[in-house]
Amino acid sequence: MRSSAGARDYARLLGLYRNPFLRTSIIELEDPTAIFTKQWVDDILDSLAAEAMSGVASAFVVITGPPGSGRTIRLNMLNYSYDKANLDSIFQEVSVVEGPDIIDDLLMTSYSRSRRISKVLKKVLLGMPDVLTDEELYQLKTSPSEAGRMIMKSLESMIPSALLLDDVHNMLYADDRWSFFFFEMIREIVSLMPEGILVVLSMSDEAYEEIDKKFPALTSRVHERVSIPPLSDEEAISLVSKRLSKFRVTEPRTPLDPFDEEVVVSANHLAEGNPSRLLEILSKTLEVSLILGRSRIDAYVFDKVIDSEREIIDYVRRAPPKMRRELDIILRVFGGGPVTLEKVAVESEVPLAQAYSRLEALVVMGLLEKDPAGRYFVPKENLEMKEQPEKEETEKEEPREIKKTRPRRISKTILKLKRLRRSFR
Repeated sequence: MRSSAGARDYARLLGLYRNPFLRTSIIELEDPTAIFTKQWVDDILDSLAAEAMSGVASAFVVITGPPGSGRTIRLNMLNYSYDKANLDSIFQEVSVVEGPDIIDDLLMTSYSRSRRISKVLKKVLLGMPDVLTDEELYQLKTSPSEAGRMIMKSLESMIPSALLLDDVHNMLYADDRWSFFFFEMIREIVSLMPEGILVVLSMSDEAYEEIDKKFPALTSRVHERVSIPPLSDEEAISLVSKRLSKFRVTEPRTPLDPFDEEVVVSANHLAEGNPSRLLEILSKTLEVSLILGRSRIDAYVFDKVIDSEREIIDYVRRAPPKMRRELDIILRVFGGGPVTLEKVAVESEVPLAQAYSRLEALVVMGLLEKDPAGRYFVPKENLEMKEQPEKEETEKEEPREIKKTRPRRISKTILKLKRLRRSFR
């Protein structure tokens, strides 16, 4: 939690009561529309949802996009729309857990939200075997068709209603048996759904292609695949303006205050239109601005942030575009490694086989190496650029290993920025 002195600096220098680009800063916001900027694909999603909410049609939609592209907030927007209209929806996040757990969670949630379902069915969903025969209980736990029909009956009892499942790609990392069970269960649901029901799954683009190969009977029933495009500069400006407006303590001169527009545009280009990465970059510019004691976030401040990330940016750009996500994750999330294939796959949201192919290709290119345990890491010597000047500036700072943890690289930058701040006084 930021100190009271830090909060005063935000208000005094930047006219904000906190950093609006942190995930924790928006938890208390009940209305997700306040921080959301629509793109053209949202018109398609809104149209399909409106028809389902009015009861004149049903829809099975898949939202795809890379990590940080805005899949989750779109599901939250749909959930909010149903709640605002006094309609029922089931929102479930598919986390990286064993298959039976998420299936049990989904059945339990369906039970708790259902209406007008027979007592026998509710007891089945609750897993109360004292009123069931062994054969009936076995069928419930082993038949995806039975599970799908039960969830469908729950949705029908609340019609118009929606089933919203986030991060469905995580089921690809489950045991094959439960992965098959899950996707066959969803196929049963969308095969049976009447008018007035909306089913939306969100996942990465790579996961959708994998599911399309493994479960064509499911993807053939998709009414619309909504693939989220990168943010345009205008959309990035709108997104940043909305975020800033929720955390102001003073009247701004412009909607982007304290940012210069060129900073937001440059950050969006660096983020390649990815909303999450854009907000992460702008969050750092706010922190750097405070360190420098500057009330205006201009090209000078932005350049300081880029300087602190130059090593990673330049290194990641050495990889082919389709492999940069994994390399960036190894550097930023795992401090350069070593890290297992499974962890990289989960973080990058791609199937294991595809992650393996990309990482092995990076090894061949010399951008990654493998340790005796088969874990991937960035060779230390590859990231030792400009190390000597850094050591001289930090006044006899002891040598340290590169990329073991992220704070070490950032701490040297912070020391440098603090010296710059003193130069302004």
